[in-house]
Amino acid sequence: MTTVITGMAELIDVSLESHMNALAGRIRQVRFVHSLEAMALSAVCSTLDDARVMFPFGHSRTGVYLGIDDAIEDIKDEYFTPILREGILGASPLLFPYTSPNALAAQISIAFDVRGESITLPITSSVTDVLQYGADCVAGEYTESAIIGAIFCHRSQRSASPYRCEFYFIESEASALKRGVHIYCSIGLRK
Repeated sequence: MTTVITGMAELIDVSLESHMNALAGRIRQVRFVHSLEAMALSAVCSTLDDARVMFPFGHSRTGVYLGIDDAIEDIKDEYFTPILREGILGASPLLFPYTSPNALAAQISIAFDVRGESITLPITSSVTDVLQYGADCVAGEYTESAIIGAIFCHRSQRSASPYRCEFYFIESEASALKRGVHIYCSIGLRK
């Protein structure tokens, strides 16, 4: 079975307000606690729009596969720094769940009502391994489609944002042709 990319988006921005405005009324009610969460949800929304996929899903035929690098360490630092400074009174119960790497994938699942598997993989500098894993799952018919993404630390002098994320929607070529959507490229299977 040939697996193809039918939707994609990349974001390099952490403006919570602009992301919340773009998502208002389109996803399940979510309380934004961290900018990475808003960024990931906004990128997924753009990816699904690009793939012409209706959401919320409400079924288990789509999975969420997320790769994350040291960006999760920034959330942990944000949580633990006040504790080191102020003791237990500095703890943020709202931020604590985001110290788990799978929290962002879980928020995507909740916001878009994706009931398929939700997996977070460690990455270094590329979404390629996560994309390949998701393609293998679709080709092996473990899931019909997948939201694939990655969140990276992106610290450069040319960007005001410390983060970058990219997301893709993949499905079988037969499904994409049946839906009549644009196919960006196919993903080869691992041998």
